[in-house]
Amino acid sequence: MGEWPRSSAGLDAGWLNGVMRQNKVLSDATITGLAVADLGTGIGIMGEVTRLSIRYDKAQPGAPSTMIAKFPTRDPTNLGVARALYFYPREVAFYTKLARHSPIRTPRLFHAELDMADHGFVLLLEDLTGATLGDQIEGLTPAQAEAAIQAIARLHAAWWGKVDGDGMDALFDFTNPDYCAAVQAGYQGFLAPALANFSACYGSYTKRVAEGLAPVAAAVVKQLSSRHRTFLHGDYRADNLLFGPALGEDGIAAVDWQISGRGGALYDVAYLICNSLPTAYRRRAEKELLKRYHDTLLKTGVEGFSFGECWEAYRFAVLCGLFVAIYTTGGMDLGNERGRKAMTALASRVDAAVNELQVGDLLPG
Repeated sequence: MGEWPRSSAGLDAGWLNGVMRQNKVLSDATITGLAVADLGTGIGIMGEVTRLSIRYDKAQPGAPSTMIAKFPTRDPTNLGVARALYFYPREVAFYTKLARHSPIRTPRLFHAELDMADHGFVLLLEDLTGATLGDQIEGLTPAQAEAAIQAIARLHAAWWGKVDGDGMDALFDFTNPDYCAAVQAGYQGFLAPALANFSACYGSYTKRVAEGLAPVAAAVVKQLSSRHRTFLHGDYRADNLLFGPALGEDGIAAVDWQISGRGGALYDVAYLICNSLPTAYRRRAEKELLKRYHDTLLKTGVEGFSFGECWEAYRFAVLCGLFVAIYTTGGMDLGNERGRKAMTALASRVDAAVNELQVGDLLPG
């Protein structure tokens, strides 16, 4: 598609007008100016996220007054992680190949570019206005958690057992050996800083489990990702969820698909329950939410998957929630104080789940 801006600083009305016409978003109206506002501080840890306010020479039905633009992060540490784990190609692949089929509401894609040489990219996305963004620090409310669980169950059911073949191999696979090795190497590098810098978040049992996970992290990812395979969001947590009655059947939309791909379904479920629910609420509602998830799978056509299997897969997936906590608290630039508070909440909740579910017993021997 030729040259495109590599950050929000390079955005201008001429380029934007060209791609909006190319993608048939505009026909009569012409963009005459735009204003760019950064949305990423403390939120867009792995990317530069901005809102564009757009001016036109005349009105045109359907022409967006605002949109979201995403670019790679400017932080070198976070950028290194994003490249090693293929975050940006994953998100571009989701929006260009799968988003229009998603049972979960997602932002409309206006334009996408990707350079595999350096993983440079730009995404122009619908700005989902009038919705309430989940709060990672406060955690999801019971109503939000129930909506999120039902929505992710419908997403998983749509591709349950269907992600191997029929062109799906173009989408990222969590069992990829290079990916599993990169996860383990990154985890081992971030473990000591995480336990030192966020020591208060991790109890003695979790610290022992975290250390035991270091030599087998690749095996854990592969084992989890090889069973109950479907398409995953991968970063299904409060800050990536919006809620509102205009957002479709479940009243919810999901954004930030950078960690999406083909893998084990319970990863998304454990990730949501263990890091986005206040611990006291998780303790009360954990099995009830998992039962809601399982019931939705069955009602949507999934067969041969008992609740007992679901519960054990969930417990095992909590191990992957632990290495996400170690990654984020061990070496990434968290943006600002809000980012640090969000990751402190995440780590403390994961610590409680690891301890209460005694998931250390599930580590490969």
